[in-house]
Amino acid sequence: MRAKYAAVLLALLLGSYAISAQGSIRDVDFQNFTYEVEFCRNELTDKITVTNGNFSEEKEVDGYTERRYFEVYGEVFGDLTGDGAEEAVVLSICNTGGTGNFSEAYIFSMSEGEPVLRLTIEGGDRAYGGLREARIEKGILIIESNDPGEFGANCCAEVAVTRRYRLKGDSLEETAPPERRDLYPAERVEFDKGSYSKEIQIELGEDPGIKRFVISASKGQRLTVNSPSDKVRFRLVKGEAEMEEENKTLVADLQEDGDFIFEVRNFSESELSTSITVSVR
Repeated sequence: MRAKYAAVLLALLLGSYAISAQGSIRDVDFQNFTYEVEFCRNELTDKITVTNGNFSEEKEVDGYTERRYFEVYGEVFGDLTGDGAEEAVVLSICNTGGTGNFSEAYIFSMSEGEPVLRLTIEGGDRAYGGLREARIEKGILIIESNDPGEFGANCCAEVAVTRRYRLKGDSLEETAPPERRDLYPAERVEFDKGSYSKEIQIELGEDPGIKRFVISASKGQRLTVNSPSDKVRFRLVKGEAEMEEENKTLVADLQEDGDFIFEVRNFSESELSTSITVSVR
């Protein structure tokens, strides 16, 4: 009799554990999962199944190879509804064969032990709205996305835009104005009194490790920037000038008064510690 009761008790405990485990959104394997997609849908289906976070296919259509690639690159968890149960926010990126890489985020809740898609957040293509990251803080969903800013292009974001949302039903309500942050803020260069040049020690991350500097100069002056490292590349980002050199060395004859911004980029595959010399004459 005791053995029978023990067996029943064990079965109840195991059943309770299984229900509890199944009821957690964190137990869902989003790296091996089927998604309803927007950007990556085709004429046959809007569903994609990833294995280890990836999906890819190639098809020959009228002598042309159609390619489709989809990747899950981020997962965050937190309670967005205030009911004590966590939601999952999954970030994805899609390429359909061209240069565009389109991002989306999916919000999932658990219902009757199964993950249910609450809504899809459309990102964009790389610098134009591409999703950088997501996090959940005190019930608020925080999404960081790309923006080309003043100097960027589709390939290259210059600004990160942070938006905060509250989940209401199956829609998002923005809780604060967007915040913008320069990805490459410019450091001002100032010469010592009586000097026309300055050496600056810099640390650059892996390609594309970028630092920017701003210097005030006058029309008719020449701006020169160089480095002892052959792994450094230079570019004038802002300011009217006639370029004598712009790559391994920057030499610019300035055509206006004001601030000039130049960029230093690590052209290697490892971190770089070096120096640059800036002169204006």
